[in-house]
Amino acid sequence: MRQNRREYIEILESLDGDVPGRKAALDYVEDSDIWAHGAPVPFSYVPNLVGADDVSFLRSVCKTTHAILTKVIHRFLDDPAYRKLFHFPAEVERLILLPCCYDELLPLARFDLFLDEETRAFKFCEFNTDGSGAMSRDLEIGRALQLGATYREFAERYAVGRFELFDSWVEAFMADYRACPNAKERPTVAVTDFRESGVFSDFNRFIEAFERAGYPARFVDVRAFEFDGEHLVDPADGTVVDAVYRRAVTSEMIRHSGECEALIDAVAAQKVCLIGHFRTTVVHSKVVSVVLFDEETRSFLTEEECAFIDEHVPRTYRLRRDSDLDIEAVKADKDAWIIKPEDDYGAHGVYPGVEFAEGDWAEIVENNIDAGYVAQEYYPPHKVDLVVPELPEDGDRCKVEAWESMPGLYVYNGELEGMYCRYGKRGIIALDHGGLCAPTFKVDREEPIA
Repeated sequence: MRQNRREYIEILESLDGDVPGRKAALDYVEDSDIWAHGAPVPFSYVPNLVGADDVSFLRSVCKTTHAILTKVIHRFLDDPAYRKLFHFPAEVERLILLPCCYDELLPLARFDLFLDEETRAFKFCEFNTDGSGAMSRDLEIGRALQLGATYREFAERYAVGRFELFDSWVEAFMADYRACPNAKERPTVAVTDFRESGVFSDFNRFIEAFERAGYPARFVDVRAFEFDGEHLVDPADGTVVDAVYRRAVTSEMIRHSGECEALIDAVAAQKVCLIGHFRTTVVHSKVVSVVLFDEETRSFLTEEECAFIDEHVPRTYRLRRDSDLDIEAVKADKDAWIIKPEDDYGAHGVYPGVEFAEGDWAEIVENNIDAGYVAQEYYPPHKVDLVVPELPEDGDRCKVEAWESMPGLYVYNGELEGMYCRYGKRGIIALDHGGLCAPTFKVDREEPIA
């Protein structure tokens, strides 16, 4: 990875910053559908470049992580005593325990991590499940970078390819759906989320992918479904929905209690196939990083899996007075800790101690004790060299900057299918905290195209 990045930047420098390519990329993204917070998504002009050996390593990481997390979900479903470790509200637990017609416990996930591109040392940031998005950003920013001379010259030296995240999801989705006893040959599929917070750049492409494969598909707001006791229906035209791709995260559905009951009732009555099922909430919750270190969890994992957790999951504690966390130690060493909501998404309510003054940090910790938060050891992200597409005010045509890196690994039914990479300056790596994103290209240095 690091060698590919260095060579890509050298080409960029040799082209005096490839100003025409950068302008073309900015124009492409501005005209695209991948806007965020009212503006085109900010991105790096240097992509994430992974070799065949990198992909093999990351596939192994995904397989091990998926195996561990599915074991945790399985134990949660089977053991009432184990469920108590998570402290879920009764309604969340009820949703998790609803029946499911297929066996796969974790159909879709994105494992976000902090990775050293040189040594491959890493720690997980978090595990995201059904609400995982941004596939369109990877696709469209990749197309934008391919317009430039830097990419073209690099691609003349090596075989360069892309991951594919849409048709591959349809294939994984349908593999799970086909395991249901009453599966139809051509089911009607609904992608569902809250309309006001949904990522339609993703939804539209997934709908197109389902339809390419021969399955009628549509978006339905999670609150809009109707259920007549036998069929889940899109009331817009009365169409019966057979399978649902859930992008609405459980915590947001809980906040809209009483508004999503048609979908929930249809799942409870086993009249619709829900992928992913609410049971993925078990590992989407930040509490899973607490439970992974519990002796009860370690009792059903292998020695190798326990060692993997010890090496790659930051120690995490419930931020409660009745936990075994030394809260005063957390207050006293702000740079060593980050606190997060137990169950949310999009970096909402996340506080890294490195961003705050001592007194402010102690107050933040105190205000969030017994308020549904976890305290996690802060692992400083590794830095990578980037060039932003915008020309800096100082006139430097190829200003190389070091940014903190957080690649995310998209995993469909346990298999690595692609990546979503984000970069930040300090603390929280997210677009609404001054961050960037970048596409991923696969690089085969052994088989040059020319």
